[in-house]
Amino acid sequence: MELVVDANIIVAGFLRSATTRQLLLDQRLTLFAPEHMLIESERVLTGVRLRKKLGGLSQAQVQLILNQLAARIRILPAPSYQHCLANALRLAPHTEDAPYLALALHLRIPLWSNDAALKEQSAVAVYSTQKLLALLSP
Repeated sequence: MELVVDANIIVAGFLRSATTRQLLLDQRLTLFAPEHMLIESERVLTGVRLRKKLGGLSQAQVQLILNQLAARIRILPAPSYQHCLANALRLAPHTEDAPYLALALHLRIPLWSNDAALKEQSAVAVYSTQKLLALLSP
């Protein structure tokens, strides 16, 4: 199954969710992300709000773990989905969601995100982690 993965999934896999980490490594999934995902994930993970949850990890340590989590994700540069960005900006509940929607529109595949607001648009299917687990269950 091919999916575009949102930064909130990476952050969840980084912080707490063994299930999310397992899915990120699941060989049945082919994952894609806009290059924006790495920037957004690092910004969230190194922000003041999450500093305490990370137990004093340095920015370099956060970057190393983030790179390991993203190793199976095919990162696509902005020019590859730029032609879909205007439409994605109209659909996105938040501006930072537009690159994910644009890439999903470009590739014509669903988006994996736990952001409920993204489900309000109908141009791209959005699977939560729970829905993805149900789809992959035998």
